[in-house]
Amino acid sequence: MELQDNVFYTPTQFAELRNCSVPTALSIYNSQDFPSENFGKEKVALGSAIREWYKKKRLKGEEQ
Repeated sequence: MELQDNVFYTPTQFAELRNCSVPTALSIYNSQDFPSENFGKEKVALGSAIREWYKKKRLKGEEQ
């Protein structure tokens, strides 16, 4: 699976992209600075927003 800019990703799909666990993906999706939004009962994030989020430099343990 490859990250597409025009597609919304659920935490489960994000976990597959990142090769991480679903709980880890949910933790990222619940971060204040991560560009996720609620869609019904599930969180989603747009591929282009995820890509931009990864471009930002963050320090380990930093809360924004």
